[in-house]
Amino acid sequence: MSVRAMFTSLATTLALSLIACAQATSPSSSPASAPSSPAPSPGAVAPVTLTYLGVAGWQVTEGEHALLVDPYFSRVRPKEEGAPVAPDEATIARYAPAHADGILVGHSHFDHVLDVPSIAKRTGAAVLGSESALNVARASGVSEQRLLLARGGETFALGPFSVRPVRALHGVWGGEKPGQIPRNVELPLTSAGYALGDVFQYLVRVAGRTVFIVGSPNFIESEIEGLRPDVAIVAGPSDKVPDYACRLMRALGKPPLVLANHFDNHAEPLGPKQMDVESERRADLAGFEREIHACAPQTKFVVPAHFRPISI
Repeated sequence: MSVRAMFTSLATTLALSLIACAQATSPSSSPASAPSSPAPSPGAVAPVTLTYLGVAGWQVTEGEHALLVDPYFSRVRPKEEGAPVAPDEATIARYAPAHADGILVGHSHFDHVLDVPSIAKRTGAAVLGSESALNVARASGVSEQRLLLARGGETFALGPFSVRPVRALHGVWGGEKPGQIPRNVELPLTSAGYALGDVFQYLVRVAGRTVFIVGSPNFIESEIEGLRPDVAIVAGPSDKVPDYACRLMRALGKPPLVLANHFDNHAEPLGPKQMDVESERRADLAGFEREIHACAPQTKFVVPAHFRPISI
């Protein structure tokens, strides 16, 4: 056989072998190789929910992951003026999730931070907040490795959540205690003993959605200009901050959805009557909605119900 004939024969044999191999592994010839479920569409995104926990508390959930913001379930009512306040562990056990990736603390007043250490230890969550908020967590036995100091402008990864603290201001109500909670603080404190500390709002990104969380009705306009969230969770209204609603909506780019925040009676225990809101407060919320729609007519305004997830 000539060399040319030999190479022709080898090439033919190799081609036939490759065809046979392809037929043996082709999905059309083997039912076992067919996909068990259709592939997700390129634009598919994971479900994300926002759940109001009462006072300024929220839970952001993506799949098996949870991020908590200012969780406060105890809703304490001191038995006497000036008495120390402490977390209600039974109530926390009832309402806190089994696991959380992180807890964001807006400021260190008692209705924002009192329950945070107990919830962090129960859920394994990291705690992100001011030095004052972290000092409360330290004094309660939360490990240093799970304490994250917010300064404003940086980004933290907490599970699937990307979190950016934004420097902010507290609402103007009068009577709030300014100052810091020291590192060597001894607990328990009275409710008035929980000093404000530094104030933060938070921009949270997860699964293609962006949520901006305002826990007290005030803000620093230059810090939030251009954020453009899909959802704004907003404490309000405020008649002591000039043009509060309109300035906020303009700075945030008129987000499609606004959820009311920090509006319920935080001394009323969670339970069947948890959505009882005083008529004066309901009028305030209705007025707040009108103010927002005056500047952002296309924005949807929702007063959330406790523990009812809102899909975004």
